[in-house]
Order: sequence, then structure tokens, then C-alpha cells
Amino acid sequence: MDIYAKQAMEECSSEQTMVRQGGINGKPFWNVNSSQFMYAPSFCFPYICGVREYIFTAKDCKGNMHRFTADKPTAPLAPIWKELEAGMVELTVEAVCKTTGKTYLCGGRTFCKISSFPGRAALPKRTCSYKECATKAFRYVFNDEATRYWLTHGVPKPDYYHNVYPSKMISSIIKAMIAYAELEPEHANDALLTATRAADYLLSITYGEDSPLCGLPPTYSFKGMDQEMVASTAPDDVSEREHQVMMIYPAFVGSAYCALAKATGNKKYYDAAIKIAEYYKHNVLENGSWPLLVSEKTGKSETANCCLDASILLFLSEIYAITGEECWHSLENNYFSYIRRTCLDNYNWEAQFEDTTLSCNYSNLSHINAGKIIEYIVDNLADDTEMLEEAIVLMRYIEDQFVVWGDFAPWSPDKKPDEKWYSPAALEQYYWYVPIDGSTARVIQCFLKLYSVTGNELYLEKARALGDSITRMQNKETGVIPTHWITTNCSTELRNFWINCHIGSSFIMFELAKAEKEI
Repeated sequence: MDIYAKQAMEECSSEQTMVRQGGINGKPFWNVNSSQFMYAPSFCFPYICGVREYIFTAKDCKGNMHRFTADKPTAPLAPIWKELEAGMVELTVEAVCKTTGKTYLCGGRTFCKISSFPGRAALPKRTCSYKECATKAFRYVFNDEATRYWLTHGVPKPDYYHNVYPSKMISSIIKAMIAYAELEPEHANDALLTATRAADYLLSITYGEDSPLCGLPPTYSFKGMDQEMVASTAPDDVSEREHQVMMIYPAFVGSAYCALAKATGNKKYYDAAIKIAEYYKHNVLENGSWPLLVSEKTGKSETANCCLDASILLFLSEIYAITGEECWHSLENNYFSYIRRTCLDNYNWEAQFEDTTLSCNYSNLSHINAGKIIEYIVDNLADDTEMLEEAIVLMRYIEDQFVVWGDFAPWSPDKKPDEKWYSPAALEQYYWYVPIDGSTARVIQCFLKLYSVTGNELYLEKARALGDSITRMQNKETGVIPTHWITTNCSTELRNFWINCHIGSSFIMFELAKAEKEI
């Protein structure tokens, strides 16, 4: 076992380096629907009057029994965590009566213990440099049929089904082409022309002056799309959202417009970004956030859920940096306060995706917004010791719930018996608890961010290990990075490929290459 594996194991087994524990100072138990853990957890079992102590008994996957006693039913499993074999664990907690000594069942829980980081030396090697991986990945985007269609037709490719999500997909293409123009200048003209044509199309379908959503791009659009293709791939409830906007996605587009205005010098893209920012300014809720879904007809909220995605935070910060106008900084700060109250204080890291059913508290957690907050803290609040510690604990949450270094939980709900799932990798959300390239890349970004401010080499080693995985998963000939790492030949037999995830992976592999001084 190398020094990094030993350090990781100690951190996962210590009560001092737990993920946020519930039941302390009014903090809720965020893990009520969690099915696997890497760090020693604590659970919300009930207190019983007249109890002397609580007996914790854990049966691991090899049938070994592990016990300890505690004065509360919510005690962390740290005393036995290191002894437990990775795999399924059956836990029971019994209460011992103070007067009679009799025991009563207090609660029980079955979960999977996931292996801690084994050290990079124990994992397969990377197959190419991170720079080569990123370069091939960007080149794939430029040459992809769906991307070339923008260049030749100026509209989305009708049979590329994910184009029904224009804000998400087109903003990714715009940013990818801007980056590729710098990476391989011989293709810069075509790359920037592709980006402008995609952006111009998005502007053409943006809500106009007669709409309550004036200036916003649509989240969903079936215009010009192959309806049969869309029907066979989109979730059942997405077609019902055609006339709604999910308010996290205009920020994606606004950021892409800012990048395009800078790359081309064309002010119309900057003006479009400002229009989006103005909508956020004039429609903010008292709590500092925005309704997650609004109607295109009325502009009113159509859900009780509010936006939690830090993409809005990053966009407002960008607008403030460009304009210097204090109103954007104020909006940014108020939204961060809302996220801090809702997520950082309560760990309700709700998954918010345009193709996922909306969820209630703690039912569908994800690492996406948590990771963006780590980035925001590192970039803006790293001098605040308390906030930096929040980011470090948040990183443990992400690794605990969404990173798999070895074997996956045997009860993974979406795993078919004959499928091979690949690790190390990161899972996306509870409702789609599968290894995803974009999720893996986002976790790399978080490790890199924390390494940049703490100098903790373990973060860098973990980032490298996940980056090594991406190089192995990448198709060596085409450069494609598959989205779902859940089929035996997933780099060639692409299942439900999302090019925006591939693009996200491309950017972050480039960041990893910079960290390794390959660039």
C-alpha cells in the first residue's frame, strides 16, 4: 500500500475527517436515501428513553461480525469502519435498558461500503498524455457530424436527439469551438464560424419582446427535429416541458455568449448575455434564487423547486467582472447566501437536470452543484478559513457518494447482469447512479481546485487517477470519450452519447494537462 492509499484509508475511517455529520447543531441527516459510503457514516436512528447504551452490530459481506457501543444511536461507525470488508453491510442498532439490561431493536440499515482510494500504483496506467487526450477529444467535436451540420446548415442536425435541449447543447458547442480555434489555429476560421452560426440560431429562437421571458433562450425545442427520434430517446415527461424554461440554463448560454463576444469582437453576443442577466435581475425571488421551471406563456413558476445550480452564480460573477456594476455583485452575493442556507448548511444537493424528474429534499442528490460551489469557494473565498474547510468537507461528500475506485455496489439498480462497468469513475445522481465521463471530469476539476489552494498531494493523485481512467476509456482512433461507462465496448458501441459531457471532459483534461505541465 503506497502512502496515498494509506492516507486515504485513514481519512475514510476517522471521525475527524467524516462527511458532514447530521444531528449536530441542528444539522439534518442528509444521507437518508444514500445507499453507499466510502467515509465512516452516521445514521438517524431514534433515541429511546431510559437507555444505558446502544450496541452497534455490523455484518460484512464475508459474514464477519463487528461490534461497538456508544451513548447515542447516531454515533459514527468510525470504531469499526476500517475492519469492515468492502461490499454489502447489514447494520443493526440495539438499545440497552438502563434498569433491566434488556435490549430492544432501535433500528437497522443495509448499505454498501465502497473501497477507498487504492493509490494510483494499484490502478491501470493511462494510455496517453492528458494533453493528447484533450486534443483528440476537441478534434472529435470539430469533426463530428452534428457539429459540422452547424457549419453547413446553420441549424441543429434533425436526427441528433439531444438537440431538443438547445441551451445546454448549443452553449457547449460554442465554447468547444472557441477553445478548438486556439488549440489548432489552422481550423480557427471554421471553428469560430461554427460557433457563430450555432449562436445565431440560438438567438433566432430566443423569446422575443412579446414574451414574458424576453431575452431567454429556450431549454426545450422540438423545432425541425425528427419527432420519431425524439420520442424514442427523450424521457416521457420532457415533451410536457416544451413550453417551460428551466432557469439554470440561460446562465449556460449567457456565459457562452460572453466567450464568443470576446473571441469575435461582435458586440451582439455581449448584448444578448446582458439581456439574460437583466432577466435574472428583474425576476429574482425574495430568497435570492429563481423558480426552477417557469412557463413561457405566463412567466410564472410551475414548481416549488428553486434554482440551486451555481452556474447562475458563476455567470453573474462574470457579468460583474465585465461591467463593474455593483448590482450584479449584489445579485451574486444574495444567490450565494441562498445556496449556503439551502445546500451548505443542510446538504440538500438536489440534482437539477433538464431531462430528470424534479425531486424533493434528499431524494435525488448529485455532486454537480456541490462541485461548482467548491470551484466558487476556491476562486473567490479561499482566504476565508471557514469557507475553505467547507469546501474540503464538501469534497469528501462528493467522493463518498459519487466516486468508485474499485467495485460498484452489487445492487446498483441500473446495472444489468452481463454489463461491465468501468472504474475509477464518478456517478452522476441517485436517479441515474451510473459511471459518467462528465461526472468523472467534474470530480477531477474539484480535486485540482483544492490541490491548488491546499497543496495536498492526495488531491492531485486522485485527479490523476480519474484522468488516467478517461484516457483508457477514450476511443484511440476517433478521440470520442463515451458518456456511459456501462458496456463492455463502450468506446465503440456508444450508448446514449452526450456530446456536451464529452466537451466538459475535454476542457477538464486540458486543465489536468496544465497541472501536469504538459502544456
